Amino acid sequence: MQEDQNVPHISKTTLETQAPASASTQQWLTLKEASDFLGVHFTTLRTWTDKGEIPVFRTPGGHRRFSLADLRRFLDERAGNVIVVNVNQMVDTALGRVRQELAKRPDTQMSWRSPLDEQLARVRRERGQRLFALALSYVLKPDQRAALEQEGRKLGLEYGCEAAANQVSLVEIGRAVQFFRNQLVEIVRTDEQLDASDIRIERLLHQFLDEVLYAVLDGYEATVKG
Repeated sequence: MQEDQNVPHISKTTLETQAPASASTQQWLTLKEASDFLGVHFTTLRTWTDKGEIPVFRTPGGHRRFSLADLRRFLDERAGNVIVVNVNQMVDTALGRVRQELAKRPDTQMSWRSPLDEQLARVRRERGQRLFALALSYVLKPDQRAALEQEGRKLGLEYGCEAAANQVSLVEIGRAVQFFRNQLVEIVRTDEQLDASDIRIERLLHQFLDEVLYAVLDGYEATVKG
């Protein structure tokens, strides 16, 4: 009987596992399809399989095949692990990084940091800290994203109204938002609690911050129009 070319077979490599008896009824993905499903580069997927974190099977022609059920199980396990990340610790790290970066740059590059009285400066610091916490929580807590996005937009509106009241230009607002975006992205890339190779993390971070930016512009426009 001719061998079914679509059913993955056992690889001779030690890191690849036995195909289950029900292999013919499972849904199998190619390396590219599996990488797209996980939202990572194919080299990252290869690394995970080399570490034994994801089972991989081989066709008689030597092509890698991944079980959709295994990939979903892997994502569920990682989602459960991500929740334990210490958000407060990451926020503290991010704020420390921001202070260092601000100290390095001349005031001419930071004209959006207009002189403030102590009370307004304190409010702005607290708001910035809250925004960082919301952004990181948005990435790490998928079941709370809708509520976190609403809170982020509320903060964005406050930023926009304040900027308009202090006559900060839209260009300077853009620079400020980009500065803080860059700091957050760098934190998620370097923090040991997160997998820097997981492109979904940055994608979610940008998604949240985009919504905040839109709210900043809405608040700015509403204040200018009076």
